Amino acid sequence: MRIFKFSISIVFVLWTSAVMSWAADNGWKKTGESDGIVGYSRPTSQNSIDEIKAAGIVNAPIAVVEAVIRDVSVMPQYIFLCKEAYLINTPEMKSSGDIIYFYSLTDLPFPVKDRDVVSKAVWSVDKTTGTIYCHAEGIKTTYQQNKEIVRMPLSIVDCTLIPRGKDKTEVIYQVLADPGGELPPFLVSMLTRDYGIKTIAGLRQIVKKDKYKNAKTIITTTTKEER
Repeated sequence: MRIFKFSISIVFVLWTSAVMSWAADNGWKKTGESDGIVGYSRPTSQNSIDEIKAAGIVNAPIAVVEAVIRDVSVMPQYIFLCKEAYLINTPEMKSSGDIIYFYSLTDLPFPVKDRDVVSKAVWSVDKTTGTIYCHAEGIKTTYQQNKEIVRMPLSIVDCTLIPRGKDKTEVIYQVLADPGGELPPFLVSMLTRDYGIKTIAGLRQIVKKDKYKNAKTIITTTTKEER
């Protein structure tokens, strides 16, 4: 038993070292770590707010993790600061298969206005490795626009799911966003430093729910090359 635990520890250390080495090579700077989930940030030329990323292992098969992330309605239960989210299916924005549209609202402390975005998410899979990709990008639309809420001018979220054995999935959660308007520096820091870490931590809890834990089949069929 001790040998088994030691082996698992070695594997985890090697995996963490590999992730950190890759991040450094791509300009990412480590910003935090919690329970094996590592957060990073890096400057971007698209706005003054750093791009952020987090990586961590979720103890669930990849089909289970995919099922959770595809269920837009559950986003407020695990995505940090998400107050509301729902699927959109209108003549202009038709959600079907590996392309879905959704609305999400970010809850910010008073007196700062909340932020929202309408996104188009595209799912794809690498049939060779089994890795699943979800690319969600904010689109320009007046759908559900409210003058009391700031519509984010930029929102790009990439979620990568990598199978790491039968019952483990590596999740890489990456966000490039501009919340728009004026935000105090302390609030921007709060949003960027722990956003990805807390989101993956929340995901670890949701995958335990009965609604998802018995998912066996990968839903995504579009190959990465077709995307």
